[in-house]
Amino acid sequence: TGVVSNQNPGGVSYVIAIPDKVDFGTLQQPGDNKDAYNKSITFDVSATEINNLTQGQIAVLMKDGTGDDNNAFRIHGKDAANTGKSLVYSVLDANGSDIQKGNLYTNGYLLSTFKTAGNKVTGTLSLAQNQLYMQDLTQWAGNYSGSINFYSAVVTMGDVN
Repeated sequence: TGVVSNQNPGGVSYVIAIPDKVDFGTLQQPGDNKDAYNKSITFDVSATEINNLTQGQIAVLMKDGTGDDNNAFRIHGKDAANTGKSLVYSVLDANGSDIQKGNLYTNGYLLSTFKTAGNKVTGTLSLAQNQLYMQDLTQWAGNYSGSINFYSAVVTMGDVN
């Protein structure tokens, strides 16, 4: 599990555990376009340590690591056949809401906030396989990868509104 640690003036320290990697596995081309045919996988983010947090909370934000102009979360083709191809996916919070429907802050979209050690949130990455509907799979087949940047900070409620 990846770890984000931060020290703030005033003695607040914390450790947030994030996933090292996630894998959508093998995607399928749908036979029709009547549904999104979402391929979804869950991931956990947890506060493993929080010290001296007397006010506020720890906000965890997520942003696509590839610098997409539309701020979309994407995976990109990595093989000769699928170079230049990308697939968009959504990040859903613990309530199943798309975090991109919330505010875009400088460091990403809010996933969750944490107040005490041991708090955990389970999010979902959801890729609509209908992006492959009626596509020539010889141009799409292969390996894909992407990255997500996680950002955390101690905030008060006024900071995340």
